[in-house]
Amino acid sequence: MSRSARTTPVNPAPWHSDPGTEIVTDEPAETGEITPTTAASAHPTTLSAVLTAVITGLLIGSVATVMHANIWYLNESVWLPWGLLFSGALVWFASVWCGTATRRVWAAAVPGLLTYVLSWAFAYLKNGSALVVTSWEAPIGMVGYAWFAVIFVAVMAAVIVTGRYISRLRRQARG
Repeated sequence: MSRSARTTPVNPAPWHSDPGTEIVTDEPAETGEITPTTAASAHPTTLSAVLTAVITGLLIGSVATVMHANIWYLNESVWLPWGLLFSGALVWFASVWCGTATRRVWAAAVPGLLTYVLSWAFAYLKNGSALVVTSWEAPIGMVGYAWFAVIFVAVMAAVIVTGRYISRLRRQARG
């Protein structure tokens, strides 16, 4: 019998009580050998999820806050805030990665929340901050205000995407 055609009795979760269920698997039966399939399906610990979310949030929050203010001025009245778009996408991708890698919805929100806190600190803890300018008189100030809205939208979208992904994984695991 080939390795890919081996069947193993599996009880996928403690709440499933059908011991006669068999699935086709490419993993060796009852050897405890760690394969890429079993390593990828392992559920990270809460401590691992917290560390992943906080480190990701601090790194992405710092980089995205610095990058958000990049503006391409086509002329005096036309400008494109490409840094705002790039930074919003960066926060969204990092948040989705964090949530799906740890398989926890709250972990998708933590990088964005830390980005928001860092941005607020950069903007308001020191008068005349050059990192996050908030003013309605210049494009850079408008982008500073918009940055807070972009963070909110990126976090909400990441939480929705992560929640849908995790619920799909749970549905697939149930059968």
